[in-house]
Amino acid sequence: MKNRLKLKPFVVLALLFGALALSGCGSSSGLQAGVAGLNEIVTPTAEAQATELVVAEPPTETPAPPLAGHIIFTSDRDGVTNLYLLTPDGVEQTRLTFSDAPETTPRLSPDGSKIAFVATRNNNMDIYVLDLFSQSVIQITNAPEKDSAPTWSPDGTRLAFESFHDGNFEIYMVNADGSNLTRLTDDPSGDSNPVWSPTANEIAFVSNRFGNADILILTLNGSVSTLTTNIAPDAAPAWSPDGSMIAYKTYSDGLSNLCVIGRDGTNAKCLTSAPSEYSTPVWSPDGTRLAVSAKQAATHGVDIFTLADNSVSHLYSAGVTPVDAPTWSLDGTHVAFQAQSNGNMDIYLANIATNVFLQLTNLPAFDGEPVWTSQ
Repeated sequence: MKNRLKLKPFVVLALLFGALALSGCGSSSGLQAGVAGLNEIVTPTAEAQATELVVAEPPTETPAPPLAGHIIFTSDRDGVTNLYLLTPDGVEQTRLTFSDAPETTPRLSPDGSKIAFVATRNNNMDIYVLDLFSQSVIQITNAPEKDSAPTWSPDGTRLAFESFHDGNFEIYMVNADGSNLTRLTDDPSGDSNPVWSPTANEIAFVSNRFGNADILILTLNGSVSTLTTNIAPDAAPAWSPDGSMIAYKTYSDGLSNLCVIGRDGTNAKCLTSAPSEYSTPVWSPDGTRLAVSAKQAATHGVDIFTLADNSVSHLYSAGVTPVDAPTWSLDGTHVAFQAQSNGNMDIYLANIATNVFLQLTNLPAFDGEPVWTSQ
């Protein structure tokens, strides 16, 4: 749009007095010359007169800033499941690993610089670590048994994991370079699903040692304390960002309710009253909400639970079925998740405030297990 040629009254007065000063303000000839000069300045051209009739468009709304960070996910788009990286708008997608072994279960280090994952070779699972900056990969475990479910220490120097080294699942610990392998639990019933506290050297895990799946707390010296002792099986522990609470699932006839409990065993409550299909819960970055993939009535979606007022919002889009645990954006405004749609598994993004879904991947392949990183 062309600029308007329109002068405000104070500009007209300024030009008038300037013209008088230049022409001699005390004489009639000077005044006439000044007015003539002013007329010469402010008389619009035909083009300017046409421009004057155009109505200005209202200002457009300022677009929201792009979401920060990247999303790491697994995909078999190139024939074998490896790790990939994409921008939160889905525009840029980059392959991170080039292994002939299927890779799953990406787990982000506390500083966001490394990813621990599980790779399967010759029917044996081991744990590896990818450095996102150097793109180097190192093997952490190397034994003829299943090593899985890696979880990072708060300082990023160690990993805990479940292992079948001794004929049943136990919890082990190892340095992030593969050194100093240490067994932490020893019980014939089996201990699994370790999750390291984000603030302390404590590990929540699931054990059947009391005849039913319960959540226990393990310290690095091997001492164990019981957190839940429900009649129903409890599983899928998830620490709050400040380490003060643990969210988990309690099962009933194959379905589950979503519950929380204080680290000290107090303030236990369930956020749901009717069992349903819930994924592992994931805390928001500020620790005020929980996100789970869920089925509510006939619709599958992502449920957002706000602990302060016990409210829940159900994010859904017709034909999109979220599967497994979602991952939060760094600012807590969006969640990314894998979802089944049109017979294919892809990565989706949902705006929590608007319930707007965005499909980030769209290939005839499996794309799943998203993890949001600040890098």
